Amino acid sequence: MRRTSIHNVTLAAAILALAALPAGLLAQSYSPMYPPGGQWQEYIVCLDQNNQPIPYATIELIPGVYVYTNAHFHDDPSHPFSSVNPDFGYTDASGRFAYTFSTTLIGQAEFIYVGCSAAGGDLWTQFDHAVGYNDVYYNDHPEIWHRIGGTDTGANTGHGSTYYNRYMMTNAAYGLYYATQDYLAEHPGQQKVCTNDMALPFGGKFDIGRNWRSPHSSHDRGTAADVAGSSPQCPDEYEVTDLTGFVQKCVQRGALAAHSFVEGGHAHCNWMSPYSYPH
Repeated sequence: MRRTSIHNVTLAAAILALAALPAGLLAQSYSPMYPPGGQWQEYIVCLDQNNQPIPYATIELIPGVYVYTNAHFHDDPSHPFSSVNPDFGYTDASGRFAYTFSTTLIGQAEFIYVGCSAAGGDLWTQFDHAVGYNDVYYNDHPEIWHRIGGTDTGANTGHGSTYYNRYMMTNAAYGLYYATQDYLAEHPGQQKVCTNDMALPFGGKFDIGRNWRSPHSSHDRGTAADVAGSSPQCPDEYEVTDLTGFVQKCVQRGALAAHSFVEGGHAHCNWMSPYSYPH
């Protein structure tokens, strides 16, 4: 996947002004949002005080990351972030500097620190962006779902409260909702089921090992959810006693049979093949 965008940096002789796409300087910003695991052709344009492109200006790019974003409440020196290539060079005769922007698999807020040097002076500024998916949303129905997982009900996987782990794409969210309704209709003595991991607020690597890697990659895209059977976090009256039956309800509501199954005392339902996610 490739997309072209242009960042304009304006060099004025006295006051260094700025005209930038995208907006969001010197602060966390979640727009624009780039999907994980992609590459894009980007451009930096150095402009003079008359907003004219400056040919052969020196450009330097330094990418970086805002830590503790997208519910990654952990950090270490191996923390990956997106890259640029090349990260140093000169604008061409038309005043443009082309580079390739490559995103990681980690959903998070990031930035590119940009330096532009020419006869009019030097300017350093910062363009914010995020890596993740903008088609997932908070998915919770407390009338039929009891939240478990996260630091408030389980072990600390580095992603905070269970409120942070329940984002899904629309079709998967509806599928899980109706599968739950179907299951409860066949078990009239039960009012709720216990739901656990779905996806992080804007997706990306759900690294329960706090090491920026799998396992748990099937939860990266917001198309999967776990529903508990026997669990110390789940009240007895909400435990799913027929996990195979619950998985079947998911499949009847659009989940993929090949990627929905019983594992580790819970039902795992997925509405998309994990092999279709970026790896």
